[in-house]
Amino acid sequence: FRYNTIQTMVDSPNNAVDSLLASILLEETTDDDNATPSPSPSSIIITIFPTEIQKLILRHLDWPDLLHMRAANRNYRTIITSQISDVWKARHNARWVNGKRRTTWLTFKGSKLWSEKKHWTLHPEHEIGEADGWFDEFLRRSRLDRTVPLRLIALRAEEDRQPRTNNDTWYGLMVDGQDIVDCLKKIVVKRRDMSSKAWSTQVGFPPSSTLQVMGEKVLTGISRVVAYQEWKFLHDPCVEQYKLDDKIQLEDGAMAIAKFYESAEHIIDSHWIHDFAEAFTLKELDRLAGIIKNRLCIRSHAQVGSKYPILEVMEEMKFLFDNPDLRDDDGSPLAFRGNVDNYYDHHNSLISCCVNWKTGIPITLAVIYTSIVRRVCGVQMDIIGLPGHIVAGVPFNEGDNASRTFVDPFHEGKILSYANCQGIVARYNMTFHEDMVKPISNEQVWERMIRNLIHSHSMQALADDNDDESESNQEWRIAIPLRFLLSDYAHRIKNSRDLANAPGWCPQFC
Repeated sequence: FRYNTIQTMVDSPNNAVDSLLASILLEETTDDDNATPSPSPSSIIITIFPTEIQKLILRHLDWPDLLHMRAANRNYRTIITSQISDVWKARHNARWVNGKRRTTWLTFKGSKLWSEKKHWTLHPEHEIGEADGWFDEFLRRSRLDRTVPLRLIALRAEEDRQPRTNNDTWYGLMVDGQDIVDCLKKIVVKRRDMSSKAWSTQVGFPPSSTLQVMGEKVLTGISRVVAYQEWKFLHDPCVEQYKLDDKIQLEDGAMAIAKFYESAEHIIDSHWIHDFAEAFTLKELDRLAGIIKNRLCIRSHAQVGSKYPILEVMEEMKFLFDNPDLRDDDGSPLAFRGNVDNYYDHHNSLISCCVNWKTGIPITLAVIYTSIVRRVCGVQMDIIGLPGHIVAGVPFNEGDNASRTFVDPFHEGKILSYANCQGIVARYNMTFHEDMVKPISNEQVWERMIRNLIHSHSMQALADDNDDESESNQEWRIAIPLRFLLSDYAHRIKNSRDLANAPGWCPQFC
């Protein structure tokens, strides 16, 4: 304890324990370095106070002081290590925001079991005991944080080495994954907020942007690896045994694709990896479904929670798809529209961007449309993959195609007939047959979204293929690792080591 801290405790004690403790410490404190050592304050406290009072006192100390106290006295070593686990848990969760949500990388209950069975546990979930578990976990993550700056510098050196013989440093950072996200965020933010000279003086590294640049690349890499794990989980043919009571919805795969695009900027601005893509998207879909429910309730004078016929819901959905002047409370668009002017922008294929900007291409708008309808009336509409266009359809009844109803979310949510679908196919000079209006599976929808993204990036790259620093060429880099989400490539990735060795899964592409 420092003298000024002790004096403050005497002048304005918070309680009787603090006052008594401060008085004892003042008697034992001296500014004379040559004075004869007196018994340590901690030993005096142990003599005077019961163990429970000592625990109450220790709860007021920050973690560096707790570690000093632990090292100074054998009795306190036991108390601090194993008898105040809740204190270490609180200190742990205050220091590492990601430590508060260490259960799994996905909301599905079976994802943790799946990742263990498939050897995809890149950020192992350590069992934390009630006794000394939180103390040990605090020390483990503290030591891990201290290794990160040096590993970033080593990663930069490996990146420059030609030919690159291995990627062990990169793989190690990906394995530590979300356990080092907080440390990486601090490094990147500090480098932005401090001058190079101030940074180099504080941490002892040369005044350069190496730590910031490599930190951003590692954050982006971790985000992609976590998204890829979720993608593999959603596509596992044996996933049913891991899902337990959860049901994988169409928008889950679309969100996994959007998460793949989250950069270091998204992670730094949020409290958790993929907060934007997942939490915002789900919240907005729920809100839009609530708007439709309220309008149906008012129009039909029904009670809240009533079920509505699917055709009635589809008519009401025009409020969100055929209302271009509709604005939200903040002035932003509330109604969806097809992005005709910039059709090949890759953001049109990302559900998080479409939900936010209210614009997209047919397949993304169809996923959004069916997700809202399911929230309103509990009916999961089909996705219909017509040649050159995507529409949604009322669930299929065998032998009843002629009376089936469809909807085109890209064109103001127009309700279509079977004959209208035939007309869409005819515009592409193709012969119509009934298989064209059969629903496609979730996996086929997601695969089509991936191919649209790769095609969009190729179109952007061709527009300016001579400038290495152009935005189109930078965006094209993501298409290399993105292709491993396709079924043609996914079978090559069996575990995390395969992923780290795959083309495009390295710092140069982040």
